[in-house]
Amino acid sequence: MSKNRELNKDSKLNSPTEEGISSSRRQFTKTGLLASPVLMSVVSRPVFGVGCLSNMLSGNMSDPNRGECNLGLSTGYWKEHPEAWPISAGFKPDNTVPNSCNDCISGNGPSAIWVCTDGALFNSYFTTGPQDPQGRSMHELLCTEPGSDEFHIIAALLNALTDPNYVLSESQVKMLWADPTLGGQITDFKAFLNSTWT
Repeated sequence: MSKNRELNKDSKLNSPTEEGISSSRRQFTKTGLLASPVLMSVVSRPVFGVGCLSNMLSGNMSDPNRGECNLGLSTGYWKEHPEAWPISAGFKPDNTVPNSCNDCISGNGPSAIWVCTDGALFNSYFTTGPQDPQGRSMHELLCTEPGSDEFHIIAALLNALTDPNYVLSESQVKMLWADPTLGGQITDFKAFLNSTWT
């Protein structure tokens, strides 16, 4: 009786199962599934090579290219085109909208002062994460802090507010400011944001 059981066991291991898949194939599949996250992390493309952030973070495997995503405009564009802002960039002393950073700066060098008023305040939009201790407007930060983290996150926010198909939504931009690594998924904050615009 035990010999029949062993023969039956051996025949099950070496013959196709009811579904037509041998146990060795099942073992290969199990091994492949366990190794795939490692393989995917080794050969992964840049974050936006695949699709929108929301698609990638939600793990939408059935339709990873769902929706159409657009790259946004650069920090330089937003800095020099305040008239295109979806929120107030502020006003010059004569109550007109500035055309560039130069319209808002009076003086030169260390004695230069910001003369535009009523622009959207950085701290009003980014209520979690680091705050601007001077309470400056976003336009002032773009013009006076080039290359800073604030410089980059402001451009991302303006892109999100302007284009509903921008790679990041407004809430994702704010979440990114509160946690610049998105829980360890992003290793270079500025490079990541630079990859979201042209």
